[in-house]
Amino acid sequence: MPSDARPDGPADRLALPPFLWLVALAGLAVVLVLEPLGTYAVFGSDTGEYVRLTSAIATTGHLPGAYGGWGSAYPDFPGIFLLATATAGVTGANVLTSLALVVPVVAALSVLPLFLLLRRIFPNDTIALLGAGLATVAFPRIFSLAHPAPLALGDFLVVAALWMFVEGRRDLRWYGPLALTAAALVVTHHLSSYFFLVSAIGSVVLLELYRPGLWSRRFPDRELAFTGAMVVGLLAFWFVYAKSFLPTVSRGAVGTGPLELLLFEAAAIAGFVGLTLLLRWRRARRWPRPKVTFPSDRSTVRDFGLLVAATFGGVLLLTVVPLPGTTQKTTVAAVVLFAPILLFVPLAAGTRRIVSAARLGPLGLTWLAAVGLSALAAIATGTSVISPARHAEYLVIPLGLLAAIGLGRLVARGADAWGRPALLAGVAAGVLLLAGNAAIAYPPPADFGGFQEGLTPADAALWGWAAQGLPPPTIVASDHRLSSMLFGFDGLRATWDSTPALFVGSNWSAAEAELNASLAPHGPPLYPLDAVAIDATMRTSGVALNPSAPAAPMSAAARAWFDRAPFVPIYENGLQSVYWVDGPFGPGVST
Repeated sequence: MPSDARPDGPADRLALPPFLWLVALAGLAVVLVLEPLGTYAVFGSDTGEYVRLTSAIATTGHLPGAYGGWGSAYPDFPGIFLLATATAGVTGANVLTSLALVVPVVAALSVLPLFLLLRRIFPNDTIALLGAGLATVAFPRIFSLAHPAPLALGDFLVVAALWMFVEGRRDLRWYGPLALTAAALVVTHHLSSYFFLVSAIGSVVLLELYRPGLWSRRFPDRELAFTGAMVVGLLAFWFVYAKSFLPTVSRGAVGTGPLELLLFEAAAIAGFVGLTLLLRWRRARRWPRPKVTFPSDRSTVRDFGLLVAATFGGVLLLTVVPLPGTTQKTTVAAVVLFAPILLFVPLAAGTRRIVSAARLGPLGLTWLAAVGLSALAAIATGTSVISPARHAEYLVIPLGLLAAIGLGRLVARGADAWGRPALLAGVAAGVLLLAGNAAIAYPPPADFGGFQEGLTPADAALWGWAAQGLPPPTIVASDHRLSSMLFGFDGLRATWDSTPALFVGSNWSAAEAELNASLAPHGPPLYPLDAVAIDATMRTSGVALNPSAPAAPMSAAARAWFDRAPFVPIYENGLQSVYWVDGPFGPGVST
């Protein structure tokens, strides 16, 4: 066990050197989440919708009753809109500035409760710092945290709630702030609420099944009661307030009536009663506890090699076989690019037994297992409600801790064998791993199927002109990114993903049909198009109609017909263009 490890958690006071390193780590996270704003005017393809909703609260005091944006359920979760409105009111900043700066900065500061959480699981300040750093700068998390979006604020609330949940194991007073944090989580982001529940109750239940009494000598009744109450409250919020959410995610299969609410609440309560009985049964059986021994250097090296082969071999397989449930493949260049984060897995070699030396150490393993099982279930069912891709953001947190422990062991063993030079080399390796992951925080859009989250100053000039040149109720066809901005900043009706034939097709009759009748974005009714907006990204990188699908190259046929009637250019700025649809298609129809 490391020299500064303690048997059941660290002292409450933090020494000055780790504190200063933690402050530096938080500063690095803030710089990383704000980095895209040095290149883009807006980072986040749905930012326009968030601006629209925040502006509505700021001007009217409430969210709109009828919402015409792509994310029809966005008004059901007002967390970030309330935060941005409060910030704008206190500071005098405009709504966009409040969203673009405050939400990512708050999200980046999740590194602080994350450090405290990892320090409680494995009581070593150096390991907790490295684990929190690796988990924070890892691409799946930092990329999400940089968005002024509900998922970014949700991440902060998840980490903070998990820290309080673990602290509540020994001190019941933590359940006060935990309840407030959980309530904020429920009204901020549905998927973040899910990941908190999976991480919290999933890790404790698996830990109790593995080693009864390790979490606490007392039965985990307060943990079961709290998470059960949160599920009951979550369902009530979805059915009573977030009435657009359930029909949207279930594609109309779930209603929002009192009978449906009663059935779901009964199922949730039955599930927690079943978990309670299962854990009671497990505690009643005195099975022999597993013997914990430290791994040998030979077995660690062997496991490291096997995990390197399995991890990189599995990812290389995706160069020829699509990712399960998608049509997306990867490239050898992408595998090399993502090597710093792929190393998390082999670095965890031999850590299972080391982490068990701490009282709550196995919680890191069961946490990883709980989120991993959820990811496997999402892949197996092919569900779009609980995205398999979003699990990566939460898998890297316990993986970051295990990687830090594995690297710490390698450094310690090297120092024992070869002295100070090996120690310095190990420290350099840790810094390089952290820096390598920070360097790939924003991979090229080609590694996302061509989807570009950033919008350039030239794009901002386009929607700035459109605010005057295309007054409502103009109907504008564009990709997902520009549709969000034209709708959010300008109040125009936009098409988002409803005009594929117009941009990536080769059949003029199909494109003409979309010009005559397209969703903007919800229908019926269908609307004839007034204008088309195209930017440089659509022309050069691809047309991203839906963020969950790869961007498709603009077809040669589309490039040709935009150069002739009925498309009349009314705005041109380099590769940014707005065309008026001048033909027998008629003006837009307002509701």
